[in-house]
Amino acid sequence: MKFTVLSHAGLYVEARGTSLIIDPWIVGSCYWRSWWNYPKPAPFASRLETLDYIYLTHLHWDHFHGPSLRKLPRDATLLIPEAHFDRFRKDSKGFRFKEIVEVPHAKTIQLGNGVDFTTYQYSLFTDSAVVVDDGETTLLDLNDCKITGMPLDQLRRYHPKIDFVFRSHSSASAYPQCVDAEDADGGSYRSKEDYMSEFVDTARLLEPRYAIPFASSHCFLHKDTIQYNVDAVSPADVDAYFEQHGPTGSECKVMVSGDSWDSQAGFDIADNDWWSNKDTRVAEYAEEVAPKLRDQYALEDRTSVKFPRFAKYFQAQIESLPKLSRKLFKPVVVYGLPGRDDIHWVVDYDQRKVYESDALPDHWAVRVVMPPIVLRDCLYKKMFSCFSASKRLHVTVRSGHMRDYFILFQLLDMYEYEYFPLRNCFRWRFIKVWLRRWREVIEYFKLLSSIALGRGDDPLSKFVPKVDTGSDPG
Repeated sequence: MKFTVLSHAGLYVEARGTSLIIDPWIVGSCYWRSWWNYPKPAPFASRLETLDYIYLTHLHWDHFHGPSLRKLPRDATLLIPEAHFDRFRKDSKGFRFKEIVEVPHAKTIQLGNGVDFTTYQYSLFTDSAVVVDDGETTLLDLNDCKITGMPLDQLRRYHPKIDFVFRSHSSASAYPQCVDAEDADGGSYRSKEDYMSEFVDTARLLEPRYAIPFASSHCFLHKDTIQYNVDAVSPADVDAYFEQHGPTGSECKVMVSGDSWDSQAGFDIADNDWWSNKDTRVAEYAEEVAPKLRDQYALEDRTSVKFPRFAKYFQAQIESLPKLSRKLFKPVVVYGLPGRDDIHWVVDYDQRKVYESDALPDHWAVRVVMPPIVLRDCLYKKMFSCFSASKRLHVTVRSGHMRDYFILFQLLDMYEYEYFPLRNCFRWRFIKVWLRRWREVIEYFKLLSSIALGRGDDPLSKFVPKVDTGSDPG
C-alpha cells in the first residue's frame, strides 16, 4: 500500500492495483474564497489521468469540492455514504462519474483485488469515517468525524489493528470568534489544548502505529477573514503536544501535501517548516492569489439578494418545524447585510412569519449579518449548513438568548438535512439507515434522558459547536 497526502483533507491511496481519492479539494479555494489549502496541494493531484474510486465523507465544501471533482477522470466510481436523505446522491449526479455507489454504514465492500473499504456514519448531519485495509495495512480516515460511545466501540471491534489514523485537530466553526454575545459568559469554549488533547485521546483509544494531524490544514486569505489565521491549531502544535502527552506505542507524524508513505519504502516527508513562519508565508500566498481575490471582491460588490427569495426559504423552514419546537423555540431572528443599516429581514419563530422592517424590532434575540453573495447562495442552494465554517458572517446575541443562537443553527442544519417536516423521518430510507446506526440512536436516547433528568453538565453543551479561543475573532 501507498498513500499520499494531497491537501487539507485529501488523501490518495494506492493498494493492490487499485487507486482511491478521499475528499479531493485539490484546486482553488472554498467557502466564497475564504478557505485556501495550506500548504498548496501537490501539483500532480489535479493531473490524475487514471483513477478507480473517489470517496466523499460529507457535504461540506472542503470535502465535497465541485471544482476539484470536475478535474478528476469521469470513468472513476464515486462512493458516498448511504445517508438518511438522498441529497448526497442528487448533488453528486451533476459530476457525471461512471457510477455512484452509496455505501451503507459499517458494511465492508471490496475495491478491486482484495482491498476492503468500510465507512462509518456519525452525527445527525451525516459525517463519515472510512477504513481502507489491503490485508497488510489498515488506514482509518476520521477527518472531521468525531465518533464516540457505542459507535466507536463498533469500529474498534471490527478493526482491532489500525496502522494509521488521520484526524482533524482545529476548529471549523464561527463560534465564538464571529459572535458578539451580551452575556458575559457567552457559552462553552474550547481551548487549543482541548483540541490537541482530543487528538491524543483518539490515539490512546485506537492504538495506531501512527497518528496523522489531518483535515485542518487550511488558511484564510479573503480580506474579511485573513485575520482569523491566528486561531488555528497547527500540525506542529499537535506534534509537540503529542510528544509530551501521547500514548506509548503510537507516534505522531506531521504530513502535508505531497508527503507519502509506502509499505516498502516507508515515509517520504519533505524537510520544510510550514508553521514557524506561517504569517510570512500566508502574506506571500495572499499576494500570489491577489488577482483571484480582486475578481471575487468585484463579484461580491455587484451581487444582490432579494427579500422574496429570503421570505420563501424561511417561511418554508418555519412551517416545517414540529409543533413542540414552536412552543420551545420562539425567538425573533434578524438578518442583515454589511453596511446596510436599512435592511432588517425578520424571521419571527413565535408568530411564525417572515417580514421586512425599517428598524430592528424591539424584541429581537439574534442578528445575523452576512454578505449578499453568501446569503444568496445559502438561499438558492440550501447551504446554510456551510456558511458558518466560512466565517463570512457576524452574529450578535442579546442577553439571555445564547441557547436560541445554538438551537437556531441546529434547526437550520436539520431542515437542510431533511429531518423536517417530521414525516420525512417515516420514509423507509430514513428508517433503514438509522436501523443500521442503532448504536448511535441509543447514545442520543441516553443524552435525552440526561436532559430530562437534569443530570450532569448543561446538556445543551453536547450540541454546542466549541472552538478554541483567541485574541482575534475568527
